[in-house]
Amino acid sequence: MTLEENDTPHAEIAASFLDPIIELVVVFGQSGAGLSTALDILEDVGFNSVDNLPLALVDQLVSLSVETEHKKLAIGVDLRTSGIDAASMIRLADNVKQRIGARCQFVLVEASADELIKRYQATRRRHPLLTDQNNLQEAIATGRAFMRDIAHIADIVIDSTEMAPAGFRAILLSRLGITPEQTVILTIMSFSYRKGLPDTADFIFDMRFLNNPHWQPQLRAMTGCDKEVIDYICLDDSFLPFMEHVAQMVSSVLGRLDDEGRPHLTFGFGCTGGKHRSVSAAEWLSAWAENNAIPYQVIHRELGIDR
Repeated sequence: MTLEENDTPHAEIAASFLDPIIELVVVFGQSGAGLSTALDILEDVGFNSVDNLPLALVDQLVSLSVETEHKKLAIGVDLRTSGIDAASMIRLADNVKQRIGARCQFVLVEASADELIKRYQATRRRHPLLTDQNNLQEAIATGRAFMRDIAHIADIVIDSTEMAPAGFRAILLSRLGITPEQTVILTIMSFSYRKGLPDTADFIFDMRFLNNPHWQPQLRAMTGCDKEVIDYICLDDSFLPFMEHVAQMVSSVLGRLDDEGRPHLTFGFGCTGGKHRSVSAAEWLSAWAENNAIPYQVIHRELGIDR
């Protein structure tokens, strides 16, 4: 049969067999089972997340965010959610699935009673169902009984008992058919100590031990992005050994973060004015990342440069 004899192009035929792209994930389950962790994981792969929105407003948010604006949305629901009961959850699932079909997935996250007790004792947090008339075991049992009544609405069930965060992340994304485009993003930042430390930095390096180009009249008006400044800083015998040590640290840490499913890492370089030494250090590390095919972004905070 030729293409002229067939109304449907080959690409459309192939597309009809592909899994639909997930646009809405409703994560529900017992408090302490890992709902917040699941929402954080979904945020890392591009979903907007909302936790404990009143149940009556969920339908409106789905209509606006997913159906109208075509954004990816993850919603967390547990027994703290205002207006929750079994009948309301079942109605919500039926309504949403009728409208957007397989683009929506309901994920039930659960854990054993012993595991939940251990987690609450370790964190010393109060269970939302704990009152003066019951104890932690009874509160957990009440939550488990409620979730059993609505477990049938789940498309995916994940038991997080004794599961490490990396394993939980891998299972959740795999069951949803989601493959992150980049598992690790390295942010390289320069800043001035005069204007304060960056809140988002995981590692900070003080570059004020280097010779300062500010005291060279021909370099003062330039920045650490200029070749003349970089060349001057590289003449300092301490610069390259220090930066090579930082690069080794980046390689080691990125490997571990990738294994653990933590997709963001920020290295900050500071100097007095955030214009010369810190900027050249950030430029050096970005060139190293480029040569090693490591996805990265550079932020020179005091220069107003973000690339």
